[in-house]
Amino acid sequence: MIRVVISEVNPGTAEVLRQDLVNQMTGDEQIQVVGYARDGLEVAQLACQLRPDILFINEEMPGINGYEACKIASAAVPESICIMVTNGEPAAISEKAMRCGARAVIRQVRGSESLGDLVQQLAQLREVKTSEQYGIATDPAKVPMSVAITSAKGGVGKTTIATNLAVLFAKRFPGQVVLVDFYGQFGDVALALDLRPEQTIADLTRFGGLDQDLVETHLIKHESGLKVLAGVGRGQPQLQAEADVPHLAQLFGLLRLRYRFVFYDIPPILWTATTYVLSRCNHVIIVANTIDLATLRDTTSLLETILGTHMPKDHIHLLANRLSRQNQFTVKDLEEATGFEVVAQLPDDPQTAMGSYNEGKPFVLAHPNSTLTQALQKLMARLLQGVAT
Repeated sequence: MIRVVISEVNPGTAEVLRQDLVNQMTGDEQIQVVGYARDGLEVAQLACQLRPDILFINEEMPGINGYEACKIASAAVPESICIMVTNGEPAAISEKAMRCGARAVIRQVRGSESLGDLVQQLAQLREVKTSEQYGIATDPAKVPMSVAITSAKGGVGKTTIATNLAVLFAKRFPGQVVLVDFYGQFGDVALALDLRPEQTIADLTRFGGLDQDLVETHLIKHESGLKVLAGVGRGQPQLQAEADVPHLAQLFGLLRLRYRFVFYDIPPILWTATTYVLSRCNHVIIVANTIDLATLRDTTSLLETILGTHMPKDHIHLLANRLSRQNQFTVKDLEEATGFEVVAQLPDDPQTAMGSYNEGKPFVLAHPNSTLTQALQKLMARLLQGVAT
């Protein structure tokens, strides 16, 4: 049943419109006129009181005109669809009506054969609320989050952080987490998780278009429930040579539709594709250490470059890894050099971190009570602040 409100400037005009609607509606959909509005203010009032599916608003209403009535009704009840009715040519007022919130403009003449089709098409907009995409976009417990983990140089433990953090999320949110190894060469995520993928991210670049089923066939599942899109383990820069932003936008969008949490292990190389991924993420974790001056300098340069792409500063989180009293610099030195607060600190524990890495067993699973695991659990809690769980 399609519930409508009809405006009536002159006696009898509403009945003509109602009869046209009844005569032209086909199939299971039927029209129910739930109210008649005699002036512009009443249009807005009936919209609020009755919340109809469709309002027919005459361009020339007494009191406030149809345009103002349309503005108020659209603002007060966005789910009600406004159709402007005019005695003139619809094309002449279409732009003005649309700016006021109308979805269509029709001419007030009897026997318009397209009226029924128009009403049915507009009424079908209600069905969007039953779609999976509507739920993802509007349900706080389904809104997707994307997290990039990167660094200014290799060898600082970035992939170890990325794999273990993603596994922590996968254990807490079963079936909702994917980790993308965004490496066109020397990608090590699969190795760190003891996975042997048959497909890599580079294989996806060979397809002109992507869909969810195709992307899913390129993922491999870890025992934790984490899904992984593996990087290229060989020394062939296929990804950099073949990936472009439109293709990545497709991949990014499809992953966000299927998985609530999408993690990216980003190489320490800023190029068009990595900059694009960083710009699309809700959180960017920069992994650094305090072992040498070069790391402090390069991390500072990386942060300045990322901020130069207009990324909000509060999206960026600095993580200090492999902390030890023997390091040449301190966390305070890192903070002063970069101008960023260190939000997570992981001690230098090679037996736990590298031992687990070499065994292909994330330390958050092999050593759930270790200091390293506790530090990542705190980081996860920080990332989930304000997120419905």
